[in-house]
Amino acid sequence: MATDQLLFHYCSSQTAFAILQSRTFRLSALSAANDSLEGRVVGRVFGQFLAASGLPRGVVEVASIIVEGYANSTEGFALCLSENGDLLSQWRAYARDGTGIAIGFSPEFLTKDFGPINFGSQFHELVKIEYGEDGLKKTLPPLVEEMRNTFQKYGEFVKLSEGTTRERALSALADRQGNIQSLFKGTPDLLSLLLKVLAPLHFRIYGTKPNSFYEEREWRLLRYRHRVALKEVEYFADDFAIRPYISCLIADPARMAIQEIILGPKHRSNIDWMRAFLASVGLSHVKVIRSTIDSYR
Repeated sequence: MATDQLLFHYCSSQTAFAILQSRTFRLSALSAANDSLEGRVVGRVFGQFLAASGLPRGVVEVASIIVEGYANSTEGFALCLSENGDLLSQWRAYARDGTGIAIGFSPEFLTKDFGPINFGSQFHELVKIEYGEDGLKKTLPPLVEEMRNTFQKYGEFVKLSEGTTRERALSALADRQGNIQSLFKGTPDLLSLLLKVLAPLHFRIYGTKPNSFYEEREWRLLRYRHRVALKEVEYFADDFAIRPYISCLIADPARMAIQEIILGPKHRSNIDWMRAFLASVGLSHVKVIRSTIDSYR
């Protein structure tokens, strides 16, 4: 993408105010997103490729379960961004039906390393979302070929243990309490090698979404974390659940990460007062404009 192209985070006026005033935003847990396939597209497509690879059925089943299970044990924490800062569907879905604000971030600053503060490239990565299977059809075959070259000579060296169903195995992988090797019957050394070969997929599962979300043209500021107690993970409660998040502070070295704000088509702030507010919190450089969607009321 062009270095001067911004990425926009749509949110309510209250959330935008909190982000701008404190210069802190949250990386939210993707497991709470509006996509039931979040984190699972890679595993499903990889399983399809494996099934056509010629590897024994037991090996294919175990490998696909391991990859599909990554989404059960590992959370993606993300700030979701869009290449389009004035899209009606985004205003409706993520900015309180157009009453909110879209905050424009600079990709150049999002990918810089700002040292020990908790914002910068040493803490997260900026990922462009792939949609559907097209991108995966280019990137997954080399790993499938590595699997075949590495393990074909060993035959069915691993399979599900007797009485273990796919559903039970996925549940046990999500629980993370037991020894996963007890789920599978086979050669321990080769199972360990299988886990090692599959490991690169662990940190790709939140970079792909179904084609139906293509209009969002999404990028993510992303961290992967296992679902265990971690110092950086905080929590809040809504009406339905207790949810985790990670706070990111945009300290002074990184304040230029915020470049622009777009006021939604139903937002009513006075632009002069908005500029004054931004100046009061050290963001006087930020450009303020209104949505061009005049007809949406």
